[in-house]
This record gives sequence, structure tokens and C-alpha cells, in this order.
Amino acid sequence: MKDALRPPYKPTVVERELFAPGEHVSETLWKLPADRLPFDDRKRPISLVAEVKSLPADALAKGEVVAMESQLSKSQANPWEENVIPTKPAKSSILNETNLASLDAAVGDDTKPLSPLDTAGKADLAPQVEANRCANSSALTRNAQLPSSTPIVGIKCPRTYSATDPPSTRLRHMVANSPSIILCPGVYDGLSARIALHVGFKGMYMTGAGTTASCLGASDLGIAHLHDMRTNAEMIANLAPDGPPLIADMDTGYGGPLVISRAVKQYARAGVAAFHIEDQVPEKRCGHLAGKEVVDTDTYMRRIRACVDAREQIRSDIIIVARTDALQSRGYKECIDRLGHARDLGADMGILEGVPTKQMAAQAVRDLAPWPLCYNSVENGHSPLITAAEAQEMGYRLMIFSFAGIAPAYAAIMETFTRLRDHGVTGSAVRPKTIFEVCGLEEEMRLDQAAGGSAFSKGV
Repeated sequence: MKDALRPPYKPTVVERELFAPGEHVSETLWKLPADRLPFDDRKRPISLVAEVKSLPADALAKGEVVAMESQLSKSQANPWEENVIPTKPAKSSILNETNLASLDAAVGDDTKPLSPLDTAGKADLAPQVEANRCANSSALTRNAQLPSSTPIVGIKCPRTYSATDPPSTRLRHMVANSPSIILCPGVYDGLSARIALHVGFKGMYMTGAGTTASCLGASDLGIAHLHDMRTNAEMIANLAPDGPPLIADMDTGYGGPLVISRAVKQYARAGVAAFHIEDQVPEKRCGHLAGKEVVDTDTYMRRIRACVDAREQIRSDIIIVARTDALQSRGYKECIDRLGHARDLGADMGILEGVPTKQMAAQAVRDLAPWPLCYNSVENGHSPLITAAEAQEMGYRLMIFSFAGIAPAYAAIMETFTRLRDHGVTGSAVRPKTIFEVCGLEEEMRLDQAAGGSAFSKGV
């Protein structure tokens, strides 16, 4: 077995995460008893909590094995790693009564008093939160000594990845190491996704509102369910499996823990790189509509636990993005508390939905650093217009544009159909072949020719 670990053996994602830069996997492993190995030889990562528990009690103290911390990438643990993003050092949380009052006042008059976790909820969270803190201790100490120009992005990722790695692995590396914020246009069907691929983006986002409108002809009111969303996500993700990773909306998870577990597994197997799950009640609505209601914190944490457990079961590294819509009804502090608890349970990123001011958007990044946040940009929604440059300056690592595809499509189709009704012509200057070329015509012709076919021998 030992010989199998020597070059040209390629370390798995788990192996790359478990050992410090410069350590040789095979030499490091054998410092532990054979029956106490921290991982199995498999392609997908397992829970870091489980990895840490499987180590001898004094292994970390002796420096025999440096486990990859739940939230910090190897690239950031090494200040000389390539693609380090120049950025300001993360500021500590500056929450106090004065700025909390000003932030909550910005939400609106409908803000209710804060609802802290009840005693049962706190007791329920404590064991797993403490385990994650133990897992993070060595990296937090090491990264505290890094130069100020070195970014600290709290997401677990491999130092390197190959083209054959799943999109979730590639996205993890991008979030930790991309020199600029990752822009993801909102796509909702095959054509919008093909256009995004043609234009060239590092990532794509499957919008729930767009999927509901385009596939079901309905408003974003929780009408689309797991089958609708997973089917659409699978089609989009597999248009270019080695292309830009897909982040997908998972709404509230479509049910209790059992259904949520099923949803996570189906999304991962469909090729989705990341998904966000929110804390609204099952009768949810678009995050930029008024009147949203959310479940209590303990119920939301059960959703996060179900996601983390399902990911571990299938040995996936799909990225879990915790989203809170509690700003309207519970206030800023409870939103930060909810995201913090989700982070401690294993969520990889967070979204504070519907921020009313740029000040609050920037404050959220500082209060949760180094945990990476995603900004949901909805022009003409409840949030202010924040450019990609501004979001990057604030410290956001990923930016999704939910209505970037469906809003202009609505405007263009409405204008064209109105012209057709009134004047009997569409006025379009787009050739059918142009659309087909964007949708992969040339690749399909190449495939036919490579297989010895002659379907296109007379041209198209």
C-alpha cells in the first residue's frame, strides 16, 4: 500500500488539503498508525470534522500532521503561492450598539426586535461548532502572521487542480485564488447559458426566478420544486462540463432534512458546483419582494446540517452557500449571527440578501471575514447598484446577477412582439444560423465528421 502512494501517484483532493505545503504525502502519512489514517483513498473530500476526530489526540500538537483547516486554503497558507490577490487585511468585526442601530434603521420601519437563539438551539449547535473551531486552530495561528498583502479567504480548497476535477473543486480554487471577483450572469435556459458561454465568463448562476418564469411561466413564489430546478441545472451544467462552474438556486431545500439531503445529492450528481439555500418559510418569494418571512434559527441550522451531511455521504466537495433573508424582519445582527452559525456548521460561503445600503454590504464582509461572501446583484430591486469593482473593493469574492439574462430578454421580446402586432414584422437582424452557431453548431459538425458521418457534407 505504501508504494501506491509514491510518484507518479496523484494526490486526491483530500490528500492535498490535509498536508502542509512542502510535505510529501507518503512520508507524512506513515507517521500515523496504519489504522488511524485521516482519510480513505478516494476522489472526494470527507468532512473535516471527521478527519480531525480520526487523528491521534496529540498529532497536531507534535506537528506530525497539519490538517487543512475547515475554512482556509493552502494557497493562502503559503504567502509565496502564485495568484495571491493584493487586498487589504481583513478588519475585525466592529459591531457595537451605535452602528447596529444605524444598520438596522436602514432596513426599514418593519424591522422587529432581534430574536436570539433559544437555549435549546445553542446547546444543539455547540458540539459541532467546537469541533470545527479545533480544526481551524492551527491555520488561524499560521495565517495571523502572514503579510498584510496576502488575502485570507476562508474556504477549503486544494492548492492545485486538474482539468478532470469536478467543477466544485475548480470553483473552490477560483474563490480562494482568483485575482478578481468572479462574475456570474444569471442564466435560466439553454440559450441564455449558451450566450454566457459564448461571451466568456468564469462562472454562471442559474436563477430560480428565471427558471420559474421561463420553465413554468410563473412568479418566483416557491412554485418551482426540486425536479424543475435540478432538471434545468443539469442541462445547463452539462452544456460545457469543463467550462465555467455553475452556481444554482436551491430555494429553501424543497422540504425537511430528508428532502434537502436528496436535493444536495441530485445537484452534485447533476454537475452543479455550488448552491445557495435560504432561511425563508416554505411559502417563499423572491428575495427582492416585500413581506418575506423566515423560519427560526434552529430550523435553518437543521437545513444547513442536512446539506453538510448529504455532501459527506456522497464524498462531494460541492459548495454550500448559506443565504439569509431575515434582514426585513429580524435585523442586521441576527442575519450575521445566522450566517456565522451556518459557517461554523460547514457552509462554505454566505449571502446577505436584500441589503439596503452599500455601507451594510461592506460591513457584512468585515463582520464575517475571512469567510467569503457572495453578493446578489438585482438591479431595480431592494439593494443599491454596486459595481463589480466596488464589490471587489469591499471584499466580496463572487457576484451573481440574477436578472442579467431574463430582464433584457423580457424587454427585447416585449418590444419585438409589440412591433409584430402593430406592424406585421419583427424587425430582427439576427440570422437563424447565428443562434445555432452560439448553440454549438460547429462542434456538432465536428463530432459528426470525426465519427465518419456525412450529415453536413453539403454544408449548412
